[in-house]
Amino acid sequence: MTPEEFRRWKEFGLSVGFGVVGGAGSPLGALLGGAYSSTITTVVLAKRSKGESQPHLYAGSTLVASGVMYLRLVALIALFNHALLMRLLWPFLLLAAVATLGGWAWARLPDKKPDGPIPPPSQTNPLELRSALVFGVLFVAVLYVTHLVLVYLGHAGLYALAALMGLTDVDPFLLGLTQSAGTLTPVALAASGIIIAAATNNLAKGIYFYGFADRRTGLETLALLVALTLLGFVPLIW
Repeated sequence: MTPEEFRRWKEFGLSVGFGVVGGAGSPLGALLGGAYSSTITTVVLAKRSKGESQPHLYAGSTLVASGVMYLRLVALIALFNHALLMRLLWPFLLLAAVATLGGWAWARLPDKKPDGPIPPPSQTNPLELRSALVFGVLFVAVLYVTHLVLVYLGHAGLYALAALMGLTDVDPFLLGLTQSAGTLTPVALAASGIIIAAATNNLAKGIYFYGFADRRTGLETLALLVALTLLGFVPLIW
């Protein structure tokens, strides 16, 4: 897959997710957006949340998108590496259930209505296509870097790279490990790397949201994603 193909795939998927089900602020929009990129979806939600005074809605929707991320990772792993799937299937399904159902319930909590009229939603393109292009370029670069780290730096290098990749998009890193798990990389080591990358990605999304959103919504979302981050590290025990 070329960077341009990756960008178009993300762009099309997010268009469907946000356009068909009522906008980026809805849990359903977050549900479908998270199936393509929970990181980009989080940035979109954070920018949309400013001035809307609906912290429960946006925080819950962001948690839903992160829950769907775990389902997406399971689907990708299932396509490329059965042994890795057996390691991660149930932990990731449980994390997906907790985050998705918890986020959905949180989004339904009533928010205090603001005084005065609510500003109309922005009519600008919510997909942030420049962000999608950046993630597309990273897709190819990370596949190459992952291979170099596995060859020259071993376990410690892989864990450090996993944490670093969590700051952007975990898909390229995951796909690299699905190709090497069982051959260049022990399956258990690859599974641990994916767990670390996914958990770190949740923390990064909380920080991104806090940076783009208003203070109240940002703090609420950051707290939820920090909690999911801590839960995301639990599978390392096994």
